[in-house]
Amino acid sequence: MDECIIGIDLGTRYAETAVDIPGRGVSIIPNRWGGNRTPSMVGFTKDGLVAGEDAARLMLTEPETVWWDMKRHLGSDWTARVAGRSYSPEEMLLPLLSLLREDAEAFLKTFISSCVLAAPAHFSFPERGALARAARKAGFDRVRIVNEPTAAALSAGIGGRFLVMDFGAGTLDMSLVEGDGGVFQVLDSRGRRDIGGLDIDRLLAERLCRNAGVPLSRPSDPRASLMMREAENVKIALSGAKRVTWRVPAGLADDGRAVEIDRAEFESLIYHIMEEILNMVRKMWRKYEPEKLLTVGGSSRIPLLRQMLAERVREPDCGGGSRPEDAVVTGSALYAHQGRERLLIDVLSKSLGIMNADGQAVPLLRKGAPLPAQARQVFTARGSGAIEITVVQGERKVRGGGRVLQTLTIGGVSDGETVEVDFKVDGGGLLHVEVKRGGNTSRRTISLDFDESDEIQCDFASEMRIREDRIAKLSMSYPDNYQSRLLDIAKDARSLKNDDASLQWEALGVLDRMITELERAAAG
Repeated sequence: MDECIIGIDLGTRYAETAVDIPGRGVSIIPNRWGGNRTPSMVGFTKDGLVAGEDAARLMLTEPETVWWDMKRHLGSDWTARVAGRSYSPEEMLLPLLSLLREDAEAFLKTFISSCVLAAPAHFSFPERGALARAARKAGFDRVRIVNEPTAAALSAGIGGRFLVMDFGAGTLDMSLVEGDGGVFQVLDSRGRRDIGGLDIDRLLAERLCRNAGVPLSRPSDPRASLMMREAENVKIALSGAKRVTWRVPAGLADDGRAVEIDRAEFESLIYHIMEEILNMVRKMWRKYEPEKLLTVGGSSRIPLLRQMLAERVREPDCGGGSRPEDAVVTGSALYAHQGRERLLIDVLSKSLGIMNADGQAVPLLRKGAPLPAQARQVFTARGSGAIEITVVQGERKVRGGGRVLQTLTIGGVSDGETVEVDFKVDGGGLLHVEVKRGGNTSRRTISLDFDESDEIQCDFASEMRIREDRIAKLSMSYPDNYQSRLLDIAKDARSLKNDDASLQWEALGVLDRMITELERAAAG
């Protein structure tokens, strides 16, 4: 019997799991409450963290102890603070992923140790690494990652060249895919984390409150979460009706008042968001001239969006016969049996390189390279000591948009000794770095999805060195007493290296603002 591998769509608002059983097709796995979708919420109680429906119920009474947008914070220094301690996004995802695994085991009546996780196409190496690491801690020994719009393309199974637009609660992602004879090649992937159905819900919640004369709620107020749910329901209703009567629930107003909102008012409220989405789609469409437009994700049902796409791009198609909300999890389950009936070749969504002395990223693997991919770089030591190799993503200077992933320090290197570094990116976009010194065949592997310290870091020391170099150059434009003061400020910031990550990055932000102002003053 084949190993049972589940697909997981870890959505911003809801999570789904599915399994592809050979000969029977893909089945959505129900949760312990009997539903096909599990709220992507995690809450804190006196007994510990809870997830799913238990956390959703807690949201109504103690919203300050519930979180639902952890995926948006992966790979960052964001923390949830409660009861005197802090939880990272990875730690907050553990109970949710464990819950999904347990429900799948109960449904399939077998232990589950492998999964395919769908990730937004714009997720870079730290985010993907954090996602894989959280899944491993939740009991999945083998974790693969697939881009969300790519999974949707796999679920549709259509041939030719087509553009997939995945518009969910938290993100907007697009992939350009070419399919032929069961082989699907991704040509390009793009996305934004600042556009999602939740942003529409917030706008609608504010409008409903104003129309009903209800004071707007603070984020920590239980009414805020209630209003987001009410707004989601009204949004869904307006996809099928021209006008909706919304009755203000008890807790917001006790007089049973009701307000009407029509589709035209709703569409004027969200028109600017629809325009932004349309501009992204049109750019991809003009560049690749695909034959079909596949739309997935719950927010892709909005009539205004479908109308604008039909008028200015192409009539959208849900494809594959599955609901837009289920396309990603269905494709993730199919990806579990990669190569059996369908072969998917994805691409690198972010360029990978190393940083030179000027802070410029020197690309080793460029965005769009087919996965898996590998690059090799040989370094020769000039003098004895240590070689430092700063691994970055992006193609610009780090302070201008590139991002430091990690700094590799290889000590005890002799003058003239060569060090060979292999960069390997697997089919899901997870990065591994392998170091080989001189003629020595022993290798040291550093995996940015699960390293020895069990943490992924955008290296603070490397970021500080970049700013210190800028300060050193800048100080030459100022008197000696200013030079020493500037260097003292940088020294104080560097002293935070063993402190909380949020303090480190706050200090870097302060330095950036200070340096920018001083550079302007020196130039003027």
